[in-house]
Amino acid sequence: MTEIALHTRSFHPQENFGAGGLFYEGDNRGFSTSLGATSRIKHEVVINLEAAKLIARPAISDVSRNAIFGLDQDYSDPRKQPKAEVHGQVDPYRKDGDQHAQVFLSYRGQNFAMPNSDAWHDFYKGVVPELDVSNSLDIHIDRTSKKMTFACRMVGDGFPNAESFLLDSSNQPLFLVTHRRIGSATGQLHGNRRIAMAAASGKVDFPSDLLGSGLEAYFALDYATHVGGPIDLFEENGGKPSSRGAWNQMHARRDARGDWIRRWISDNDVQWVRGRAGSSMP
Repeated sequence: MTEIALHTRSFHPQENFGAGGLFYEGDNRGFSTSLGATSRIKHEVVINLEAAKLIARPAISDVSRNAIFGLDQDYSDPRKQPKAEVHGQVDPYRKDGDQHAQVFLSYRGQNFAMPNSDAWHDFYKGVVPELDVSNSLDIHIDRTSKKMTFACRMVGDGFPNAESFLLDSSNQPLFLVTHRRIGSATGQLHGNRRIAMAAASGKVDFPSDLLGSGLEAYFALDYATHVGGPIDLFEENGGKPSSRGAWNQMHARRDARGDWIRRWISDNDVQWVRGRAGSSMP
């Protein structure tokens, strides 16, 4: 089967969310393409190129804990699980031709590791802010040149960190975008903000419907500043990557926690950051 999987995830890089997030446990990790990495919300869409269809997996959340309150939520209750919507299309498969695919996804979820969350579910659903992320991916595969062009754009609340990547059928990764959080949990998540979070584009080798090593990088941006950004990842990296391995490393070795000012604001202050409004989402 010829397919490629799109993964989109939201996570907190610190051990906990701090006072600004009521000290709930975070994911304590950096940017990663490992399927074992925990996330507040994670979502997968399989792009089946041969069958020309999208297969959307359910959005899921890893366990949410708060040691101070003695709370632990595994999200086995369907009422508390995150929700996702997926739209898009895949052109018919041609073994020696080109093919185009578009994916538009959005997910949202809430923290239900709250006192008496079963009995007070409706109350918490009305007052706990939702984490919102929308992600768009456009790919074009030219099987004559054995190349795949990709463009990805992510919008949402801006908090917490987020990442998106592709895995081919051999589980070889290609990072798409990475975003460092702005604001704080209690200040940033109210409303479906749809501010720009990250965007990137490039062209990667795609022999035999698998990701190759060569890559032509077009741009990679993270809208992770108090004025909306963007941060140019090529400048942050010290140069433009010229291979898929170097592109992935550029994303993976970013400081997911940010400098001490970013960490203090995100963990201790109830702050709302406007960010840059607008997106390419329909």
